[in-house]
Amino acid sequence: MIKQINIKAILLCICLYCFPAVGFAQHVLQGYIEQALKNNIGLQKQDFAVEKSLFALKEAKGLFLPEVEFNTSYLTSGGGRKIQIPIGDLLNPVYNSLNALTGTGKFPQVENVSQTFNPNNYYDAKLHTTLPLYNAEIIYNSRIRKEQISLRQAELAVYKRELIKNVKLAYYGYLQSLEALKVLENGLSLAAENLRINQTLVKNGKAIRTVISRAENELTGLQAQLEDAKAQSLNAAAYFNFLLNRPLNVAIEVEAAGKAAGQDSATGKREELVALESVSQINDLSLRLNKSFIRPKLSTFLDLGAQGDFLKVNRDVPYYLFGINLSWPIFSGNRNKNKIKQAELELRSSRAEKDMAEQQLELEVETARNKLRAALQSYKAAKSQSLLSGQYFKDEQRLYKEGQALYLELLDAQTRLINDQLKESIAYFNVQTRETELERANASYKL
Repeated sequence: MIKQINIKAILLCICLYCFPAVGFAQHVLQGYIEQALKNNIGLQKQDFAVEKSLFALKEAKGLFLPEVEFNTSYLTSGGGRKIQIPIGDLLNPVYNSLNALTGTGKFPQVENVSQTFNPNNYYDAKLHTTLPLYNAEIIYNSRIRKEQISLRQAELAVYKRELIKNVKLAYYGYLQSLEALKVLENGLSLAAENLRINQTLVKNGKAIRTVISRAENELTGLQAQLEDAKAQSLNAAAYFNFLLNRPLNVAIEVEAAGKAAGQDSATGKREELVALESVSQINDLSLRLNKSFIRPKLSTFLDLGAQGDFLKVNRDVPYYLFGINLSWPIFSGNRNKNKIKQAELELRSSRAEKDMAEQQLELEVETARNKLRAALQSYKAAKSQSLLSGQYFKDEQRLYKEGQALYLELLDAQTRLINDQLKESIAYFNVQTRETELERANASYKL
């Protein structure tokens, strides 16, 4: 019973030790993708564009609501045109007759009045409220703003997919540079071992000293290649960190390389087509907007205020003014008809662009799928060739130690092994690259 418990405990420890590491390795790249989506400056700019479109929609919807504003004015004047009011000429004869009949002077003489047209010491303060009852332009503008949000969101999704693709490609490029370093470091070890063997053979009189010089030159050449590969690896790391918007020299976590599956990804709807559909819809709404010029515009207004002599307030100064406005265009020099023709051409152009984009995207998917198949076949061939080169090098090294092979043959086997291992590394990550391109073409990554 105790042995069984110990066996189960050991198995449990192994599982706890291994599986979290595997799960962690599988989520390293996903974590970097999430970090890029969060920190990338270009993506933040696209977010601002979407947010701006949302506020534009709210602005358009605000046109349906009443608009209230406070207006006040004060006027004073002097001179100018006048109107003569002959009050004296009209009333004085009557007043004279009344004075004669009554024998009194109760009815005095009245002077004629001269009144200017411009008001003097006059104020007008009011709350002016307007409300559109029917306006087709407001309706279509609101719909256009709403469709522009869909367009911005589609453009944001396109940018996200491109960013995810670039992050994956940059990560795979960095991993490939690390694999190249391993191959060259291994080749450097082989060259150092060959140099040691040659030194031993020369010391024992079984080879001439030239082989040592040749081995040293080969070692120096591999060291130069290794330094160049290190520089390329640093550049690949810097580009990857640039996409994540973080310092260029930050260390990058590396997950273990898996098998090159070369699987086809599920097909989703490309956001490019969604964006073009939104553009077509916007052009259609713009056409309807231009056609709506023949429709009347109906609105109402209400003024609540006070007017009269300045600083004189009484019960007569408050007033209200209510009205309804109707505007119906009759002729505008055919400007609106020309706008309609332009809008129709824009709509036809956007629809043609969408049809062409559909064909191009289908071609892109098919091309990416074919490239993936070819990359997978190349990887299988490179892997097989690398195994053969490894076995060939071991055989040549054994024969050279036994004096049954020339050093040039061993050197050729070493060079072939290093080159084939580099080709295998490149072919493996080329499969990863083609998978990423096909994933992008199919829009299968879940945002």
